[in-house]
Amino acid sequence: MITSFKSFFHNLLMHPLRGVLTIVTITIGVATLIISTSLNLDINRVLSSSSAEYGYPIVIANGVLNDAGNLQPQRPSDFTPDIDTVLKNGYENIFDITIVSDAWVRSNISVNNTSYQIRSVVQTNENYASLMGLEMINGVFFSKEDIDNRIPVIVISSLSAKLLYGSAEAAIGETIRFLTKDGEIPYSILGVYNDVSDLERQLYGIGDFIFPLATGTPIGANFHPIQFGAVVMGRVVNDSVLKAESRIRSLLEQEYGDDVQVSVWEGSASGPTTLLEEGRDSVRNFAIAVNILGIIILAISSIGIFSIMLVEVLNRTREIGLRRSMGTTKAGIRKFFMIQAAYYSLCGSILGIGVSLIFYRTIGTFLTPLFDSSGLRVTDLHLALPNVIALLVAVGASLVFGVLFGFFPAMSAAKTPIAECIREDAV
Repeated sequence: MITSFKSFFHNLLMHPLRGVLTIVTITIGVATLIISTSLNLDINRVLSSSSAEYGYPIVIANGVLNDAGNLQPQRPSDFTPDIDTVLKNGYENIFDITIVSDAWVRSNISVNNTSYQIRSVVQTNENYASLMGLEMINGVFFSKEDIDNRIPVIVISSLSAKLLYGSAEAAIGETIRFLTKDGEIPYSILGVYNDVSDLERQLYGIGDFIFPLATGTPIGANFHPIQFGAVVMGRVVNDSVLKAESRIRSLLEQEYGDDVQVSVWEGSASGPTTLLEEGRDSVRNFAIAVNILGIIILAISSIGIFSIMLVEVLNRTREIGLRRSMGTTKAGIRKFFMIQAAYYSLCGSILGIGVSLIFYRTIGTFLTPLFDSSGLRVTDLHLALPNVIALLVAVGASLVFGVLFGFFPAMSAAKTPIAECIREDAV
């Protein structure tokens, strides 16, 4: 190995441009492969752990989805008012079960005698904040007591509070009047939640204005919101959407009969969306494409190793013959040149690791915002250092390519007869 290293170093000094360009190309390929593989592993970890640990909201509706993805509800609904208890007792992986209506009829409000058309309104119960992970920055979310007592309160987003009242603090206790065909209905602002991303708003239909179910109906009245178009939502943990759907469908068929119409999807109360899954697929496809690019760069750089080692074999034909005449085996000749080729890969790998360590955080921070549709955030990723597995994969691939492309010149050197080696050099 020492002799091979001396030969590698001597060859690098004799042909610096060719050697340096080969090493630089290997460095780029290794760094690209390390960064892309590490980001790919980290992204898959985040997407998998977020679903497994924190879960994701799903919608359970009594009806069928048409070809356009719109719900055609069953009227009257087969679901009973205790649907939340049925789900909670029968399916251990669903939490924060909530009744949700997008309350589209109440889209106009009046604040200080000024009318506004608002973006989204949701009517729900006390579990909604936990289901959607809403962070209250002022005031509180309404309680079950508020719902039972039909207290006209409302929770709004921080953006709405700033636009209407100047700040979240100033909004608490103020009155919002919803404009309906029966006149204005006043609601007192009980709390302000921290705004969610546009992605979350689109995916799960999180409302800018959230008020309790049954507000406006008499206390004690028999009110069943699902009969008026509401759906059930819950947070599923440790199960895929398909598995959750299968479990829920089986449970509700046992409860309400085999003919019950059940639709389950990940998305908003208005209907399913493929935006999140498409975003996750785009992230994975991008990572795979960059991985392939890194492998291609390594393969191209290894062709440079092949060229260098082929010239090296031709220039050292007499030395090969003398080594063979002094007892060096064919295997020894092959080993000599293959180790020399591996040094090029090893040198490029070391430099590639250094480059990836320097630029990993910068590249990761730059690329992550491009995948907002997957639900990724920069803070979700571990961008301090590349993944150890990624380092091993990239270095291993580099050495394999280097040794592989160094193998063919080494075989040529080992197969050449001793007499022909000496005679060819003499000529």
